[in-house]
Amino acid sequence: MSAVSHARVSVALVAACALAGFCAATVARAAVAPPAAAATRIPFMVDLKIMSAVTMPQGDFESLKIVDYIDERGYRIVLSAEAPADDGGKPVLIVVPRKVSAADQKGARKRRPYFHSGDGKSFPGTVPGYSAAMINELRGSGKVSYTYVDADARFGMSVVVGEYACELVRVKEPATLTVLVNGRNTKLPIIHAKGTCATDKGRAPAEDFVLDDTANPIVLRSGGSRNSVTVIRIEYPEPEKSPTTIENTLARKEVVQVYGIYFSFNRADIRPESKRVLDEIAAALKAHPDWKLRVDGHTDGIGSDAANLDLSKRRAAAVKAALVSQYGIDGGRLTTGGHGESSPQATNDTPEGRARNRRVELRRL
Repeated sequence: MSAVSHARVSVALVAACALAGFCAATVARAAVAPPAAAATRIPFMVDLKIMSAVTMPQGDFESLKIVDYIDERGYRIVLSAEAPADDGGKPVLIVVPRKVSAADQKGARKRRPYFHSGDGKSFPGTVPGYSAAMINELRGSGKVSYTYVDADARFGMSVVVGEYACELVRVKEPATLTVLVNGRNTKLPIIHAKGTCATDKGRAPAEDFVLDDTANPIVLRSGGSRNSVTVIRIEYPEPEKSPTTIENTLARKEVVQVYGIYFSFNRADIRPESKRVLDEIAAALKAHPDWKLRVDGHTDGIGSDAANLDLSKRRAAAVKAALVSQYGIDGGRLTTGGHGESSPQATNDTPEGRARNRRVELRRL
């Protein structure tokens, strides 16, 4: 989220640090998280998914960004989120696409990280995160200057209401940041920069943690005086021969932590963005007709124990129902269960930790 302190928020707006563009100590009863894998790159590819936890005065929520096509002219990302309403009512689901040109991704010096429901197809001259030129500047001089473009939703369309100069300086440490990548804690190489951005009332603090990769400089964490955005999960298709695919993990009879099945807020409705992972699970079951699976749901610690237990059971049942109705899997091969908040992977005290605790687990029986 931008450091510009006067930025407006409405049900038509989702704030997000997008594509080229921590888990705190566990609670006493939490299982110890596995050690993080070595630093790695994140491929910039179609169906790359980035889930972020957004914290703002209006409330916490999550945004999901998906790369839905790439060609020589640029790429398009689609952001979806259930954003808090200004009036305190039910969260509002919005879906906003944006095109970014290859030229802008290479050399733009303007950032426009917000996504309005009234946005046009593109914002020429801007990137939603960092450009390659901005990363190279931080690598070289250790400083970066860019213009933050502020926009607001007015009369059903997005209107630029101000442009503000930002100046950040590279911080040498830390050199990595741990993020959940395809269900595994992974150390990613980063550039950490701190500084200020101009506002109508002076200057406000700004801080970014950016993936150190000119081909895919994802803003992994960004914060200002009132708001923050942290990437909590990254998912992308892995090669079929990868040992970490769902099929290969189940073949070793290891538990699969599935974070790529997305549910509506506080409900068991499976969102369309879950299709790739459901496809992968179904393909594994079809390739091994003798396999039987147990599907378990887990939730965060928000709400009562009883409500969370019920929700986790309903979400596991929803996964089974989708595999049976959409893929023709024999229901007798699937059993389900729920554990509510009883087996956390992380603290429930932060949006990032709560997002890690909401998951589905698969076990071969």
